[in-house]
Amino acid sequence: MTTTANVVRLYLKRRPQLLSMVSNGLCNYSALARRLQKEIFPGKPSEFTAIKASLLRLSRDDARDRSWEKDVEKVLRSSSVEVRSDVCVVSSKGGIGVPVIATSNSRSGVMSVVDSAYAKQLRKKGLKVIDELSLVIISSPPQLQDTPGCVSTMLDAVASEGINVLEFISCHTDTLMVVRNADTVQLYEILLRLTGKGK
Repeated sequence: MTTTANVVRLYLKRRPQLLSMVSNGLCNYSALARRLQKEIFPGKPSEFTAIKASLLRLSRDDARDRSWEKDVEKVLRSSSVEVRSDVCVVSSKGGIGVPVIATSNSRSGVMSVVDSAYAKQLRKKGLKVIDELSLVIISSPPQLQDTPGCVSTMLDAVASEGINVLEFISCHTDTLMVVRNADTVQLYEILLRLTGKGK
């Protein structure tokens, strides 16, 4: 049987930033309950009390069970951050005939990160190229693969600052993010703080 608490929990799990605010007691529970009532229980104002109670219960439960955060912090503090500037992203259906830094394959095609020096040559081949980008590489210890929450912690921190990650690749213990040059310094500073190496 689906309860109000289960619906609220599922709603928040799909919105990590909201869940983080609830878990850390950083929101107005009445205001959030009113918003959720309109979004997930439209026309049922009687659900407001149950929604608010669910939010309060979630915040208490999460506060008791936050050991995962220490595991995430340990992994991130053992990670390093490297930036490679002057890259571009190329969309294709297969190989592109130039050296590739990183690649990702899906049903819709191949996305390749390459040095910007090849951008003009690749455009002449009729390929879609986005340039003026940087590649940020986070190298982590092997524990990354067995520690839930590491990648979402990084992406939440980046999204909360309004930075759009154009491409994201996870390979073994390396996490790669492609961003516009204008966002590179800010992203680098965010990741340095997460790894304990920034101010």
